[in-house]
Amino acid sequence: MNSLFKQHRIVLTLLVSMYIVTTLTWQYLTSGVPAHHLFADPSLPKISNWWGLAILPLYSWVLTSLITKQYGAHFPKKIWLQFSAAGLYALIITVLFYTGHQNLVAMLAVPTILIAALFFPVYQAAFLLGYVVVSSYGFGAFLPAVFGLVFAAMAWVVHKLVRLVARYLFKARVGK
Repeated sequence: MNSLFKQHRIVLTLLVSMYIVTTLTWQYLTSGVPAHHLFADPSLPKISNWWGLAILPLYSWVLTSLITKQYGAHFPKKIWLQFSAAGLYALIITVLFYTGHQNLVAMLAVPTILIAALFFPVYQAAFLLGYVVVSSYGFGAFLPAVFGLVFAAMAWVVHKLVRLVARYLFKARVGK
């Protein structure tokens, strides 16, 4: 049993699973399990938070498997910092959204990710997992999982391509 908990992938997936079960149980017993409209538009379909029971453990297992493949069973401090940074970002976005600052979130959420992508590889698995897990509290698991993948793809383009072009242009200008 002790060796089981030495594998961070298993521990993190279990913790995420316990988190979603606890959250949904609390929601069910208090105000009911909410559902969220796509793009917060009532004319679009609602997606229930119950989907988190399938999405979050699966997402966690897949992403931590990618991390394990790269770093081994014990995640380095860097992974935990990436997970925490993305979680903090998601927490700020969620709090701003639910305190009535939806326009600010709409205006700043994506540009913040893209600017961060110029300097950090925010498309990586630990960032994505931290974002999805923390965002799931306010928006359910489905929406953050889908939008997280879109944000990660955009961040990959910025980090790998736009950053390369910017470096090239900067070197060409400095070299003159």
